Amino acid sequence: MFRFLHFKNWSQLLDNNSDFRTYIEHKRNVLFSQFCIIAMVASLVQAGYDLWEGYPMVAGIDLLIGLVLLTGYLLNEKGRHLISKILIFLLINLMLFAFAGLVPKGVGMFLLYLPVISFAFVAFDYSQRAYTYAFVALSLALIIILLITDFKPFGDINLQPIDPTISFIINFFLAVLLISAGTQFLIRINRETENKLYESLEESQALAKELDCKNKELEKTNKELDRFVYSSAHDLRSPLASVLGLINLIKIEKEAQPAEADKYLTMMEERIHNLDGFIQDIIDYSRNARTELNYSEVDITELLNEVLLNNKYLQNADRVTINTEININRPVITDRNRLLRIVNNLVSNAIKYNDYSKAEPRVDITCNANSKHLFIIVSDTGTGIDDHIKEHVFKMFYRGSEKATGSGLGLYITHEMVAKLNGTLTFETRPGEGTTFTVMLPLRCV
Repeated sequence: MFRFLHFKNWSQLLDNNSDFRTYIEHKRNVLFSQFCIIAMVASLVQAGYDLWEGYPMVAGIDLLIGLVLLTGYLLNEKGRHLISKILIFLLINLMLFAFAGLVPKGVGMFLLYLPVISFAFVAFDYSQRAYTYAFVALSLALIIILLITDFKPFGDINLQPIDPTISFIINFFLAVLLISAGTQFLIRINRETENKLYESLEESQALAKELDCKNKELEKTNKELDRFVYSSAHDLRSPLASVLGLINLIKIEKEAQPAEADKYLTMMEERIHNLDGFIQDIIDYSRNARTELNYSEVDITELLNEVLLNNKYLQNADRVTINTEININRPVITDRNRLLRIVNNLVSNAIKYNDYSKAEPRVDITCNANSKHLFIIVSDTGTGIDDHIKEHVFKMFYRGSEKATGSGLGLYITHEMVAKLNGTLTFETRPGEGTTFTVMLPLRCV
């Protein structure tokens, strides 16, 4: 019913881009401008009626009240909010009081004090409540004087007809209209405040959830860092100590037993290769954690050829048959560097831990893709993974058997890279037959 009272063109003060506290203050000032306009229009209507009835003096007083309201409106629009409100509430109280002495009590002049009291609570914020209480006290005092006394400061002058019904009706509806506008403002502000509180609560809950996830990630990172520092120091020092020991042996036996010296050099080379592999794992771990995703179109055939070339000279690589099958008829958009490391680690492990006591050791690599996902399956004919170590396969620095000569980072880093790409890495193992690792990665649209 009163939606038109919030028509934004009544005032230039409202700024929806401001923060909530400023927004409420602006709306409070807008409502005060609307109060001035409604009361001013009512004064003009009353002036027209009084002039029609032949009371030009009363019409002049109505116009004077309208002029005061217009002045208050203009001051409010210019940003002089407090001065405007003090002026309006002071003059309106006094002018209504003086005007009441010129008209019969039946006109209901005291009714106009009710919206004045209502708007005193709306116009001033909590920090200005002293003004609210002062003007409410003034209005109540003047109402009491009008109701319990025969207030006639100008003598027996009566500028209204004996039957003041129409004026009473005008004053009554004007009072109802203004009180309704003030009440609707308070209800609307309360609703908006509740909505803001709900939004703030939801935001707080979301932030708390995000913070909890970050804390868990940080806790996981700290634990991994502790293990990483401890194990790295051990794994770095161990091959270096071996190399130093072998160097000392070479110095002692290089003249007496040249063949032994060659054996020691071969052992040193193996230690250095192990150390190089471990350092490469550290680099992969660091890059995966710190490097942003870099999506591009990947040629899977070319990528597999590169993986096979990388592992061509791996120990026992010449003893294993590697089969590849590619069933992809759509562009593959993913992070090529991470995908290369993922496939390389899986193929490298499949070669290292194959069962070479079997007649035909084999590694099968299958690549499939549907509309949303890329699947890479790497199977070997190794001895499989024992049940008691399955849950530890993807842990940092975990070595599942005595055959494991690596850093214990390979599958951990592979798992982390797959997770970085929002994919999954799973495996199935058959004791004595082999193990199959399956990588599922989401694909981006072209």
